[in-house]
Amino acid sequence: MAARQVSGIDEAKPGVLRLNMLGPVEVRLGERRLDITAPQTLAMLAILAAEPGRTLSTTQLAAHMWADRPPTSASSVLRNHVHGLRRQFDRHSRAGAGAEWLGSTLGGYRLGLTVESDVAAVESLLTAAESDRSSGAAEAANEKLTAAQQLWRGNPLVGLTGPWAEKQRTRLRRLRSALDEAAIAVALDLGRYSAAVAELEALVVAEPHSERWYELLMMALYRAGRRVEALEVYRNARRVLSEDLGLEPGPRLAELHQEILSADSPQPGSTLVTSGELPPAEPDFGFPTLAPVQLPLDIADFVGREELVDELAEVLSADSGQRPVVAITGMGGIGKTTLAVHLAHRFRDGYPDGVLYLDLGGMDEQPRSIDMLLAVAFRSIGVEPGELPGDPEERTSLWRNLVASKRMLLVFDNARDIEQLTPLLPGPGAPAVLVTSRSSLTELFDARLVPLDVLTPDEAWKLLERMVSGRRLSEESEAAHEILCECGYLPLSLRIVGARLASRPSWQLASLAERLADDRDRLSELAIGNTSVELVFLSSYRRLAPELSRAFVLIAFSDAPHLSVAAIAALLDRDKPEAERLCETLVDLGMMQTPDLGRYRYHDLLRLFARRVADPEQQAEWSQALHRLVDFYLASAKNIVELRDSSAGTHYYAETSTAGQQFTTQRQCTAWAMAERFGLVALYRQVAVSPEARTRTLAVDLALSLAVGGDAGEHLPRVAQALDVLSRAAERDGDRQTMARAQLAAASARLIGMGDLGAGRALRQAGTVLHDAGDLAGAILAEQMLGTVMDYRGKVDLAVEHYRRAIELVSQDGNKFVEGMSWATIARTCCDAGRWPEAVEAAERSLVVAREVGSLRVESMALHELGFATLQRGNPVTARELCEQALGVARRDGRRHQEGWALARLAEVALRSGDAEEAVPIAEEAVRALTEVSAAVRRLRAMQVYGCALTAVGRVEDAEPVLEKVAQASRRIGLPVPDVSWHGHPVIG
Repeated sequence: MAARQVSGIDEAKPGVLRLNMLGPVEVRLGERRLDITAPQTLAMLAILAAEPGRTLSTTQLAAHMWADRPPTSASSVLRNHVHGLRRQFDRHSRAGAGAEWLGSTLGGYRLGLTVESDVAAVESLLTAAESDRSSGAAEAANEKLTAAQQLWRGNPLVGLTGPWAEKQRTRLRRLRSALDEAAIAVALDLGRYSAAVAELEALVVAEPHSERWYELLMMALYRAGRRVEALEVYRNARRVLSEDLGLEPGPRLAELHQEILSADSPQPGSTLVTSGELPPAEPDFGFPTLAPVQLPLDIADFVGREELVDELAEVLSADSGQRPVVAITGMGGIGKTTLAVHLAHRFRDGYPDGVLYLDLGGMDEQPRSIDMLLAVAFRSIGVEPGELPGDPEERTSLWRNLVASKRMLLVFDNARDIEQLTPLLPGPGAPAVLVTSRSSLTELFDARLVPLDVLTPDEAWKLLERMVSGRRLSEESEAAHEILCECGYLPLSLRIVGARLASRPSWQLASLAERLADDRDRLSELAIGNTSVELVFLSSYRRLAPELSRAFVLIAFSDAPHLSVAAIAALLDRDKPEAERLCETLVDLGMMQTPDLGRYRYHDLLRLFARRVADPEQQAEWSQALHRLVDFYLASAKNIVELRDSSAGTHYYAETSTAGQQFTTQRQCTAWAMAERFGLVALYRQVAVSPEARTRTLAVDLALSLAVGGDAGEHLPRVAQALDVLSRAAERDGDRQTMARAQLAAASARLIGMGDLGAGRALRQAGTVLHDAGDLAGAILAEQMLGTVMDYRGKVDLAVEHYRRAIELVSQDGNKFVEGMSWATIARTCCDAGRWPEAVEAAERSLVVAREVGSLRVESMALHELGFATLQRGNPVTARELCEQALGVARRDGRRHQEGWALARLAEVALRSGDAEEAVPIAEEAVRALTEVSAAVRRLRAMQVYGCALTAVGRVEDAEPVLEKVAQASRRIGLPVPDVSWHGHPVIG
């Protein structure tokens, strides 16, 4: 059978309206998707499409669209929606099509198009599957049901409001239940019991009051040969129905229970045969009146958190006379309830007076009242409602008195906050308490707070393996790891994916991994039955006040892995204390994480959710927020320049409107640059696609200021790639200066971070554009970087020529800092080439300028190059003193790469002075420093010194691999291969 026929969906046909409602609403006219985003417009079209060819009056439409009394302007609003729809039809078909297809009659509207929908396709497939199953064609039925399930993209009619939408959602939920039930029945027919059990367990969790799921789960377990577990399901169902609804199980469920009790021990594949009408089972709660054992089923495949479980075991099993209180907190879906129930089952034997489990419903739209919760709690220990005092405070006092002496375990699941929880907490005495909550419960001062994190990759693999099978994971291990990553290692998302894969054994993991990789649809994929990650997050989001909602969404639009509170304050346009208050509140509500003091981040799935729930106003504000964020970062970078290299000046960069982060020490500057480096890469990429050209100018200047300041590290290759994209975006803006500045910053990152000698061409092109544009600062940096390229290639004269050209440009600009830096680089180039007199002259001139302008960075460079040149003139003592001074200055400056350069020269001076033993540890530290900052070429020079020093002290076996790496890397990036021979005397050139 062709795939198109199985799916129940015909190829797109012109003049046919295709309405997809099983997820976010999509409308297609033929092959073209209509761009309709207004929820009310979509709702009106869906209402008309439900009855094509029939005229609906404006009164009927208004009643469908507004829950309360329709506004007085309802007719005008409906008319505007109709005009908008007609324009869409005209645009996507032909002029006049809108008026023809969406006609108006006196007092109403009629849709005159053929309509197809995914709902109709699912209903058709379900009917056909039932027919196949009746005729014994279970495989054909399974194929159709799988196709129907694939049409379900998420929660139906997302975003649509009004009575009609709510009624349809109720109907579609029933349709989904019917579809799931049919699929499970077919799975049982085919003997796929494990898959059926996995899906039914998820459905029971999602719909704990549905007797049909319990019934099917009992049948699946029985047929799989798991009779004891089937009977345990009945006991759990009876408890849930009794506690929550005050009802006994219905006749069908009770009859099935009796059949299983009466049957022989089953073999896999056994079926149940009901002979006539059986009387309902006699009530048998099986619990001592005053010792409740009220726990949900333990998860059979509980994995991970071994150390935490062992740690909490000590707390819960301690017999100190002081009641232990354990509060398990964390974001929705993190596994709090699963862990709490697992712990309660593990230690229930240590609580002879019983285990009480209460779901506080904290995330429900209407959390359970304390009166109802206390009534349930009292009844569990044998106190009837009629025996309770009327005063709420007296009831709470009675509760605490009654349980004070009991060795009980109280499990309070899903607490909204400390206010809801407090009346249930016992006073001093014997009971132990296990609490779960998405709130942080920091005010529960005497509790052992346990904030949960996601599973480790190994734990996540083990969980999925138990649900799906190790063979399937091993056969597609790469796709399996991608699935774990896209699920964010979140237990709920992993269980949903595991249940889907277990119930669909023919699915390829790679196909699901590909779907999950799409950020736009990932949350839609993480759903099964009425359980979805999105709904779990939504229950938390609904609690947010407007200001918190704005913060939650706007911060999530940033791609940075984490942000500082100062950056968030700029992004939100709030002061720092207010921004911190908002972030800390979100952390307390389980909506955000704080990896370090003053820094905040999202779980990947929460970030996707936040972007998905953004309203139009928040979406529109993002470009402004992004501009504020970049403005803050540039202002901060300029503050670093003012502190570190005040003489370098900041007037070369775009003006900023914020004060930026303030710094008082070099250490703070270094820490800030390290913390923000990967976030800035993400920022550059986002700015490249921003509609604001002015934001790109700020971002490019930010990158350039950091490059001038000596930005170094493993992130530089990513910086270069992001700046390439920014450069192209600036070119499209028609801003050649910003384009060239981006090219300059990208080429500098490649040269310093990767040793890419091919950066010369981009540097020349950028330098020419910047020189022609009168951008002297950019043109000077281009000349300096070109000099570095030539230095690395061993072309000394060309390198010196570029550095001197930079000095000539400085004479027009008057920047003494840049002049001092240029003389220092000339000194370094001449030292590397053995041109000692020129090196000494350049170093001395650099040193004078450095001390004149107060630049530690330039002073350090000048000192160690002067020291190295002095050694060659026969004065090793002075040479070493100068290099040691350079190291001290570099450490005061606080930049690790400067320290690495100074260490490398000091090691080389020691080696050439005949003190190889001293040179070895110094050179080793130089290599370490330059590796940390990914200074590719300078690291190779330091490794060369290290290898020669090892050789000199007789450690040839250690030296050989180091020197071989130097030679190989030099050849790979196009550097002259150094002479690494050793004949008992220094040979470093």
